[in-house]
Amino acid sequence: MKIDFIKCHGSGNDFILIDEISKDYCFSEENRITLAQNLCKRDGLIGADGILFVQKSNSCDGKMRIFNSDGSEPEMCGNGLRCVGRYVIDLLNKKEITVETMKAEYTVKLVEDVFEGVKTVEIEINTVDFKVNSLPVVHHKDTLIFEKIPALSEDLSFTAISITNPHIVAFVNEFNMDEIVCIGEKANSTKEVFPKGVNANFVKILNEDSIYVKTFERGVGITKSCGTGMTSSTIAYCLKNTSMYGKEIKVYNDGGMIKIAVSKDTNENYTVRFIGNGSYVYKAVVNLNENLDTLSISNKYEVTAEVKSYDEFLKYTQSVISQK
Repeated sequence: MKIDFIKCHGSGNDFILIDEISKDYCFSEENRITLAQNLCKRDGLIGADGILFVQKSNSCDGKMRIFNSDGSEPEMCGNGLRCVGRYVIDLLNKKEITVETMKAEYTVKLVEDVFEGVKTVEIEINTVDFKVNSLPVVHHKDTLIFEKIPALSEDLSFTAISITNPHIVAFVNEFNMDEIVCIGEKANSTKEVFPKGVNANFVKILNEDSIYVKTFERGVGITKSCGTGMTSSTIAYCLKNTSMYGKEIKVYNDGGMIKIAVSKDTNENYTVRFIGNGSYVYKAVVNLNENLDTLSISNKYEVTAEVKSYDEFLKYTQSVISQK
């Protein structure tokens, strides 16, 4: 079996994108799980955090389904949505499109490059929910905002936020990777608190308009970035510093930087502008055996200019982080 794909990334969160709009591969649900588990292996020929399946939609310009490297299917992925949005924009030759996800529909539009040569899109997110049953998380109140979760940590306070997928956010003075991994693993194995697992985000404040986020992603582990993780982290930052509502905040991560602006109306409804890259690395064909294991990669075309521009952007963002 041969499958055309694009290796792409949003803030270093990398994916294998497969276009099912232009070509019907007739994947079964089991096929999708197996493909994610096999093709995303870091010691394989491709390697990725997940697979983005771009499909036809009855209500939007396209539909995104994402499968993590462990074969699980999350409700939403902000970095993946930027890549899918950019791809559908290119495919349909439009500047603005809509994308259907598991639980919501989003508008994606092409905007000015966040850095020269780095293709950038903006997404409007209005699916913010603080109710604990929306994640779900087992808690004695309707919301969990800046409170301790004894099963995870005796020291840190957490805020629980759903962006159709579940997140908890904690603020730290410095990153302790052993602690981050420990809490992330506990959060996804303590089913009496998080029945469906959760993405755990840790935020360091760099200055008033800049934060740095590290995420332990459900189904992936430590990742260079998580789009909805950065979104939930920025929302929590605005809860902590209300003067930042409506202002553009730079959100740094190990894979780069995005910009987020959080707005809240008088009815406590949240709208988030989420601005960042959707970058191509290379295009190729993967040749598979009957077990959907990779035999070889062919027809590989490196998107050299985009890779070079993003490398320069990454150098810039890492220099900013190192100075804080």
